[in-house]
Amino acid sequence: MADTFTPRCHTALAVATALAASLAALTAAPSAARAAEAELTPGAGAVTASTSDDNAPANVVDDDFDTRWSGEGDGAWLQLDLGAAKTVSQVKLATYRGDSRRNRFQLQYWTGSSWSTAFDGSSSGTGTGLESFTIRPVETSRIRYVGHGYAGEDGSTGTWNSLTEVQVWGGTSDGDGDARVPADVLDLTNWKQTLPIGEDERPTEITQPELARYSHDPYFKVAPGGKAVQFRAPVNGVTTSGSRNPRSELREMRNGGKDKASWSTTSGTHTMTVREAFTHLPNERPYVVGAQIHGGDDDLTVFRLEGKKLYVTKEDTTRHKLVDDNYQLGTVFEAKFVAGGGKVKVYYNGELRTTISHSGSGNYFKAGAYTQAHCGNSKPCSSSNYGETNIHHLTVRHD
Repeated sequence: MADTFTPRCHTALAVATALAASLAALTAAPSAARAAEAELTPGAGAVTASTSDDNAPANVVDDDFDTRWSGEGDGAWLQLDLGAAKTVSQVKLATYRGDSRRNRFQLQYWTGSSWSTAFDGSSSGTGTGLESFTIRPVETSRIRYVGHGYAGEDGSTGTWNSLTEVQVWGGTSDGDGDARVPADVLDLTNWKQTLPIGEDERPTEITQPELARYSHDPYFKVAPGGKAVQFRAPVNGVTTSGSRNPRSELREMRNGGKDKASWSTTSGTHTMTVREAFTHLPNERPYVVGAQIHGGDDDLTVFRLEGKKLYVTKEDTTRHKLVDDNYQLGTVFEAKFVAGGGKVKVYYNGELRTTISHSGSGNYFKAGAYTQAHCGNSKPCSSSNYGETNIHHLTVRHD
């Protein structure tokens, strides 16, 4: 996917912004305090489930810890309809026999067109009272608990999913939200950010713990409205030594951001889900990559927009699979990669679109704006000519 021309007219931008990057790092605003939350839990008539025994779904909102909902099977779900779009930031769950069981589950929210995962994990197994699960604030009208059974403290497992109480908490959107830096919107614990500024072939990289309070306008900032993170890479931006194209992009890390992530497609299962919108394309060569799996040496597969055509690539085959032939800038979509068993499954808005065979190690996820243009093939050679994305939600899971 690399081009053959190496631009040098980004040098001025490199020099001019290097100092700005340092100053921004020193003055980046800390996360603002969240506004007071209110309970949003609906009444019994708004609670449904995919399955249940005699223990009905409505029992989880009756304020009685002696009643419960129980549904058997991997993927059994419980849904709470909030009646209208509201900002949800916390879900509280009371697990049946929660002092001896750890429920395995996901918390999902409705985007208006599909379900997106906000939390993927387990209950603590330490008590039967309400346990709080905080998520990044999302605007939604429905919340869903998707159960995957339980593990007992004695080593036993089961396929029943049982809850005694559920509460939904959040607040009313204030328009601009209260997010001040990207880490207020996305969980950036295990990421580092590469910016299109810095010294020639040595772009600025922001790692944890600095990343938790970092913002740099316009390359990496909270998008207008406070619900997404803006990534922008101009054609005259600084590039890495291995690419001719500029990027404002997150790179997967591990151990709280201390070490680079590196995993194999033949060991375990590795999943990244991202809700994203392409918001601006460069001139003449209107190509931008929004999310990808990078292999040991090069891109393994990416979501790449070319004008109005959105493709999934396969190594050097940039038009491997067309997933949208009339993409409109600003349209939020969900992209998901699931890698394991020597294959990569790629989903677009919840639908499997292609499966790519690959056996190899050294892989990691990336997300942001990787502009596929530079000063040698796109004019003007200035910061006004850029690729841009907004990321609304980003999760990674390794099993």
